[in-house]
Amino acid sequence: MSIKIAIANQKGGIGKTTTALNLADGLVHIGYKVLFIDLDPQRNSTTTYGAKIENTNTIVDVLKKDCKASEAIQHMPMGDIIAGDQLLVQEEMYFNSLKARENLLKRQIKEIEDEYDYIVMDTPPNLGVYMINALTAADGCIIPIEAESYAIDGLSLLIDTVNEVVDALNEDLKIYGVLLNKYDSRNKLDRMIKEALPEVAKEKKFYAFQTVIRISQAIKNVQSLGNIEGGEDEIKNRSLFQSYPSSNAAIDYANFIKELLEVRING
Repeated sequence: MSIKIAIANQKGGIGKTTTALNLADGLVHIGYKVLFIDLDPQRNSTTTYGAKIENTNTIVDVLKKDCKASEAIQHMPMGDIIAGDQLLVQEEMYFNSLKARENLLKRQIKEIEDEYDYIVMDTPPNLGVYMINALTAADGCIIPIEAESYAIDGLSLLIDTVNEVVDALNEDLKIYGVLLNKYDSRNKLDRMIKEALPEVAKEKKFYAFQTVIRISQAIKNVQSLGNIEGGEDEIKNRSLFQSYPSSNAAIDYANFIKELLEVRING
């Protein structure tokens, strides 16, 4: 059975989607079979994968039970994905009106759980129905934060939400850890937050990954390729581990994945 990981933070612009993409890409790179599920209406992950949105089944169709999860999987050069959909925005009110709305995703992906080693879920930057669905379906979540003054303050709200999901919907859900993103050692505030995070983690009883993700031009380059419409070669180049395997970002994400597997998942 697959291990299901939700990448969650209620704040945008902190590297949530980048973390989700490079976690999935890195797991594929070391030989695991991975499914990516894009629950974010912005669909940046779907664009990076080069997946179709028009005239195909997307995550909206899966959640509405208009198709099976297996019928929405697209096999792309970066890996398998269930594409995001801008219709998530207008369908949110409908999903919120349903009974047991928190379990929509969990029920739908049961049929494919045994086909993958890992399922990675990207979520919107809010505490709405889609993030709750991801947390309800997940075995664990990863919380990316940026080195900024309010980043640690915002953790309490999200951790409280995760604990509420544990109590009411998913008693097996674990917080795998908080991951510091966009770290720049030349910046005094970045260094201060990096130093403070372990103490806050101890006080609030969560795990802070020892690995930090340094700010990197390679990530910006890969993300810019995500906006290119072209052939298969261009789609392949959207993989950080294929395009910039020696970059700081690739090294940091590889170390993060190693820490996640050895310390948090496999013990």
